Amino acid sequence: MTRCAVFGTGSWGTAISIVLADAGNEVVMCGRRAEAAAAINAGRENAEYFPGIRLPDAIRATADPAEALAGAEFAMLTVPAQSLRENLRIMQLAALRETQQCIVRQAAPEEE
Repeated sequence: MTRCAVFGTGSWGTAISIVLADAGNEVVMCGRRAEAAAAINAGRENAEYFPGIRLPDAIRATADPAEALAGAEFAMLTVPAQSLRENLRIMQLAALRETQQCIVRQAAPEEE
C-alpha cells in the first residue's frame, strides 16, 4: 500500500483523497485547521465540502504537515495556485523530498 499526503482538505483535496483511497492507497489529508481535521476523523466525512459522503477508512486527516509527510511517497498540493506560496509557507513544505511528487490545482478564471 502506497502512502500519500494530500495538502488541502477542501473539495478538490477530499475528492483526490477518495480516488487515491479507492485505488488502494493510504491517505493522510493535511489542512490548516486542527478542528477541521478532527471533525473529518471523528465523522468520517468532510461535512463542509462533501456532506453525507462517507470517507474510506484509508483516509485520515491531520493539521501537522510533518505527520502527513511521514512515510509518504507522494505529496499532493490541492490548494489554489494563486495561494501556493502562502500555503507552502504555512505548511512548511519548502523542502519536499525528491521522492515525493506534487500536483497543484489551478484556479478557474472566476476564482482569481
